[in-house]
Amino acid sequence: MATLCGGYVAHAASAADVASSTPPDSATVDTYSLSYAATTRLLDNATAAAKSHQLALSFAIVDPGGHLIAAARMDGAPFASVDFARGKAFASVALGGQAGATLEQRFKDNPSEYTNMSAAGYYAPFLPARGALPIFIGGHLVGALGASGAPSEVDEQAVKDAIEAIGATSTR
Repeated sequence: MATLCGGYVAHAASAADVASSTPPDSATVDTYSLSYAATTRLLDNATAAAKSHQLALSFAIVDPGGHLIAAARMDGAPFASVDFARGKAFASVALGGQAGATLEQRFKDNPSEYTNMSAAGYYAPFLPARGALPIFIGGHLVGALGASGAPSEVDEQAVKDAIEAIGATSTR
């Protein structure tokens, strides 16, 4: 399966579900993102985690550049929760693959750090808050998954469960 990634065709690298691309010139820069199959499994696992707790959540998955790959709003999830999930995921990758809890604490410690970030997201919301985790496969940041619709700790646990279910991690 081939996908377009950063202007170059990327092929699924292996069972790890990472799409990688190398520019066609002599450059040695690789980029990494989630494959469509991994994205689908992440959403399936995240919604299953929410259902197991009788919750209706929204989820958003972004690539390492913060571009939306996929989003889902479960039946009964709160209004605008998918936008909050996207904002959490975007903030995670925009600041280098950090957990939402870390970003939330940085905001509390120094709110002015984020005053000019709203324009950085190509109209994406920027929400440094719990409920999002970066996704690492083979040590590479491949995106982030954000959730919204429940208390942030619950959102984050659903995200963590979904990431681990595909064999990825939320830390390098």
